[in-house]
Amino acid sequence: MLKSNKNIRPSRSVRSEIRYFDDELNPVSRDKATWAVFREVDEKGNLLFEAQGFID
Repeated sequence: MLKSNKNIRPSRSVRSEIRYFDDELNPVSRDKATWAVFREVDEKGNLLFEAQGFID
């Protein structure tokens, strides 16, 4: 499952997204996820930030 948010900054547009996964790396809904990846990319698709973490 993909959740995204588009933030407008004065100099550029940044998109944030969270992808949820189960233990076998399958994309799942948030309520079934055991870990997630959070990413921010600019308007050209360049990765600005990425973090991963387990969900309790």
